[in-house]
Amino acid sequence: MPGCLPYATAKAAIEGLTRALAVEYGQHGIRANAVALGSVATERHEAFLAAQESAHARQVEADLARLHPVGRIGQPQDIAEAVAYLLSPAASFVNGVTLPVDGGRAALGLDPEAR
Repeated sequence: MPGCLPYATAKAAIEGLTRALAVEYGQHGIRANAVALGSVATERHEAFLAAQESAHARQVEADLARLHPVGRIGQPQDIAEAVAYLLSPAASFVNGVTLPVDGGRAALGLDPEAR
């Protein structure tokens, strides 16, 4: 998407750093993984919506839902559960990955500014 050069560069750097850390420190029993988020209902997001006129807030919510194939934005608990998995023994063989926790947003790949 035009105008996202700094964001895209930083995201690529984090993914590369995650893989490099996994290779460098895996032999010491240290795993390195990243979580790539979609939109999440944070306090800041809720405050933003509250400051909008109700029709505009509903449009923002509809636009965000359209970007996520699951039909909604994430809740903090969605992220916490994914991170808890990565920290758990169940993920002991997961190393060097960037886990999308985005409701399918990256897979869909819609431009958020397209109508």
